[in-house]
Amino acid sequence: MMMMFTAKDRDGHDVVVTRGNVKRLKDRREQYTCGCCGERVILKAGEINMPHFAHLSSSRCSFASEGETQRHLSGKKYFLEWLILQDRRADLEVYLKGIQRQADILVDEQIVIEYQCSTVSVKELEQRTEDYQLAGLQVHWILGQDLRMVKGRYYLTAFQQAFIRKDADLGYYLVQYLPENNRWTMIYHITMDTANRFFAKALTFEGRVKLEVMKQAVSHIKFATLYVKRDLAFERQKQCYFYTRFKKQNKFMHDVYEQGLYLQHLPLDIGVILPTQFRAKTPALEWQYYVWVSFLRMLDIGDSFPCADVLQVFEKHIIWMPLIWKEERTALCMEYLHYLCKQGILRADGMGRYTVLKRMKEVVNEEARFLDI
Repeated sequence: MMMMFTAKDRDGHDVVVTRGNVKRLKDRREQYTCGCCGERVILKAGEINMPHFAHLSSSRCSFASEGETQRHLSGKKYFLEWLILQDRRADLEVYLKGIQRQADILVDEQIVIEYQCSTVSVKELEQRTEDYQLAGLQVHWILGQDLRMVKGRYYLTAFQQAFIRKDADLGYYLVQYLPENNRWTMIYHITMDTANRFFAKALTFEGRVKLEVMKQAVSHIKFATLYVKRDLAFERQKQCYFYTRFKKQNKFMHDVYEQGLYLQHLPLDIGVILPTQFRAKTPALEWQYYVWVSFLRMLDIGDSFPCADVLQVFEKHIIWMPLIWKEERTALCMEYLHYLCKQGILRADGMGRYTVLKRMKEVVNEEARFLDI
């Protein structure tokens, strides 16, 4: 059963239980009800768990079946107390009847703070976000999971990647809070290394930090791109091994062979890892291949084209990772066009048009010998 810190008394007033007031609340012998379903809840105060309200075992309340970890409970209590110390109006476990959602914390009746510790469907988090926004509320998701770091790189699960947002100065970033050490961590300028491995900078704050101090520290950060040196030939060698070993029968490999092509002969400018690639399920090798074989390969030197034509092919062959927040879906394709311009293959002419300066070079047999697997 779900633990709750907030319930309603017989007069309909919200009551928040804490270690400081639990004895007084028990002495009142009040009957409390759930703010969501109206069912009776019981005030519990043991030696181990924090004082809380709980539904009866026979409850049919949809929120009663949502289990909570001790970390989640501790985090919600921390956010409530921390915000009150910042002279902000904060309410815990607020049921929003209009959208039938219960917010972890409602701040100044305008901002929702959701603290997520367990791995659930990202679609559910996306739907919650949309519901809050439709109700005119801002929403901030704070991650309550441990982040794995090895040799200076963060290993982020697909679920954790869904919490990454984009900012003009912070670049890609996410915010984490862990009650065990009472510490905030913001990792920013997140840059993809491989599918689940990232470079990033980190900014940490002790739990008692003032909000204004956090804002001031963040305001000093300016956008920067972390440079990741890549050996395209070595990357292709790994790609050839992976696809031949594990994906020999998939549709992509079939399409390549249908064109009379082989992975080791494709231009090395196909399969390039770009900053926004982690937002896509479709591997870079696959969608960039289709952009090349279905469009760029058909053009001659000097041909001009609008980026809308490339985007049409791109969108046909891309599958996106689920995200909590809506993002511009064209950024990844535009990064690829920018990359091709830097390589001297294309020229940006303005007004969304590009000109072909040279053809993407296919790897001939002699050059491909080192790629044989």
